[in-house]
Amino acid sequence: MIHLQPTSTIPYTDMGGAASRLATPIKQRRVEKDLDNKVVEALRERARARKKTFKSVNSITMRLPRFKDGLRDIRDVFDHYDVDSNGTIDNEELRSCMSKLQVQMSEKEVDDVHRYCDVNSRKGIQFQEFVVLLCLMYLLFGPGVTRQVSEFESAKLNYVFDELIDAFLFFNKDGDGKMRRKDVTQRMNEASHQERTPSHITTQLFKEMDLNKNGSVNLKEFLFSMIRWAGIETEDEGSNETSP
Repeated sequence: MIHLQPTSTIPYTDMGGAASRLATPIKQRRVEKDLDNKVVEALRERARARKKTFKSVNSITMRLPRFKDGLRDIRDVFDHYDVDSNGTIDNEELRSCMSKLQVQMSEKEVDDVHRYCDVNSRKGIQFQEFVVLLCLMYLLFGPGVTRQVSEFESAKLNYVFDELIDAFLFFNKDGDGKMRRKDVTQRMNEASHQERTPSHITTQLFKEMDLNKNGSVNLKEFLFSMIRWAGIETEDEGSNETSP
């Protein structure tokens, strides 16, 4: 169970609605930080317990078709929980999903995770974000999550989620859960010192991953980007996404 620390509200003053308008973003940032910290803790534990999977950026890029194949079957799961078939999983639908996955979370925690995984801020979880959510649940709660998604496909999903998480750890050498532009540049060039990747390419690649433009990429943003590059698309997106 994800135990989130209660967030304090901003004292309501004579400024009227200004205080309440400010309270929500601050609370949300605190929740996101709390979830980020829990993900970092899980990543560090994983890095200590597992051998490194990837030795170069090319080895990650070559796995993209396999990632796509392994994640394709999640579409049926998404459609099952998208009860109203509008291409988005809302809070109520997500609660049903978490119950099915046997992830013990309070309604508030489900709401917090829902907002956390709403990467593109379209007020609901689309298919790519749903894949990100399942991968994060797998990291935090273990393989029981994938068994509930699909008993038949659980081994395949475990493999894909493991490699997606390990791909992030390949870039995140500091182990703090934050990938920076220098990490991308260093990793893309360390395999060959003779043919260095042009800086404008590594810069563009990092910008595509840094979805909230804060100068670092967390696991959530990295997963969302990798899923797009693998060709896992939502109903309203084309197939012309930039790939690494």
